[in-house]
Amino acid sequence: MEISEFSIDNMINIEAFISIQSELANIVNFSTVTVRPDGVPIGPWSNFTSFCGLIRSSPVGYKECIYCDKCYSLSALEKGHPLIYDCHCGLKDCAAPIVVNNSYIGCVLGGQVLIDEADREKIDIHKIANDFDLPIEKLEEVRAQIDVVSEEYLQRCINFYSFLAHYVSEISVKNIIQEKLTAETTEKMRLQELAKEQELKRIQAQMNPHFLFNALNSIARTALLEDAAKTENLLYDLSEYLRYNIKNTEEMPKLDKELENLRHYLSIQKTRFADRLHYIIDVEHDILDWCIPSMTLQPIVENAIMHGLETKREGGIVKIIGKKIPGKMEMYVQIQDNGIGFDPGILRTFNQTAGPNSTRLGLGLLNTHARIRHLFGANYGITIESTPDIATTITIKLPRKL
Repeated sequence: MEISEFSIDNMINIEAFISIQSELANIVNFSTVTVRPDGVPIGPWSNFTSFCGLIRSSPVGYKECIYCDKCYSLSALEKGHPLIYDCHCGLKDCAAPIVVNNSYIGCVLGGQVLIDEADREKIDIHKIANDFDLPIEKLEEVRAQIDVVSEEYLQRCINFYSFLAHYVSEISVKNIIQEKLTAETTEKMRLQELAKEQELKRIQAQMNPHFLFNALNSIARTALLEDAAKTENLLYDLSEYLRYNIKNTEEMPKLDKELENLRHYLSIQKTRFADRLHYIIDVEHDILDWCIPSMTLQPIVENAIMHGLETKREGGIVKIIGKKIPGKMEMYVQIQDNGIGFDPGILRTFNQTAGPNSTRLGLGLLNTHARIRHLFGANYGITIESTPDIATTITIKLPRKL
């Protein structure tokens, strides 16, 4: 079991809880204190005996009480149930750990009683007076006031402290669920904004496409008549690339269609960069008919070329590798390049939250990661490994979809 994955101070309204604790402790007449994992109370203690109040009035005595509470709280946690024990001054106390989602966040303690009148004289007030610098007369007075109770009374104490611990746990779990729902709502709104922005770009791209394709076809025919084969091929690639991006309405096209569109894009970039750009596409045949969110690969390849290779004088190579994950109905597609790589700070930002302020990563890359997680869950999406000026690998993990 982990300790302090959550903080009790953040899990509940401390002021409201202390008010409830004090009211209940007074009703049942049990001394009560709720502590953090280090034994420090989260607020005032309730209904304490005069003896324990005097001990804690001493700085040294207070430290001993805190340490004692910490130790026996952990002991109860290790045993897995509430605990009755003898405190450092010889009184009977109880401890009920507070556990939230398998994490220990604190403990409810109390008791401060004796179960045998003979135990009263066993409390060495002379040693306590010397160790904690307290007046012996006052210690004799408050020792005489300590209640002697039955075993049944201690069991009722345990039940009460367990109730309070369970109450804190339930409130904490409810708050965690609420925070999660709030975070999910925020993320959903962010995805909706990304979708709207993507849709706006799609609408803008669809403006008057017939004129664009007619113009490209006219230029291609002219190139053919002039025996300009390279120009004709470039125009063909551009026309097909634009046609796919503008007219494709499939949300989940097959991988081979995305790769075909990617080849047109790479052919265009190859014309631009000439010998400075080389590319390899190596995708297993078995996954070509698997479906993939539309326009998943091109933004990442574009990022590799524009941000990874463009500024390198000697250029570089882009590899697109696709394989089925052995033993699973999942695949991965990797885009590798030997460009300048990602700045470690930017890479850290992406791996933490893929925050929208990382313009260096590009909206396309961020949007693709968000879309995949939204469609298939947190087990899928994009991961990045990058060693500056050596190699960058972007891995897209996807489930099988036909």
